[in-house]
Amino acid sequence: MSVKCNNEPSINFSAKENLRVLDIIDIPIKVSEKPGIIKQLSEAKNLAKKLKNENVTLEIRFQGDTILKLGKDANPKLAKIVTLSNDIEITNLKKLKKLSEVI
Repeated sequence: MSVKCNNEPSINFSAKENLRVLDIIDIPIKVSEKPGIIKQLSEAKNLAKKLKNENVTLEIRFQGDTILKLGKDANPKLAKIVTLSNDIEITNLKKLKKLSEVI
């Protein structure tokens, strides 16, 4: 599934077996008041745990590069310290920060 804005791709979503991929290519809007990245990750704990319980992995990509994994295949290192969750993995902190600045 693909979401476009002005005929340009913005978000792609795909599902295959137990893998769901959300690729954020471009966000044409700005969100004025949003929580910080640490708060956003902490709030993702419940979703990540539910995904793991259902044997599903959600990969979040930014411009084609994986930045987060939630659920079954997550192998947390840094994120575990921040979120206290075994179900969230930050795979590209630099791109994650860039995405958080965009949206």
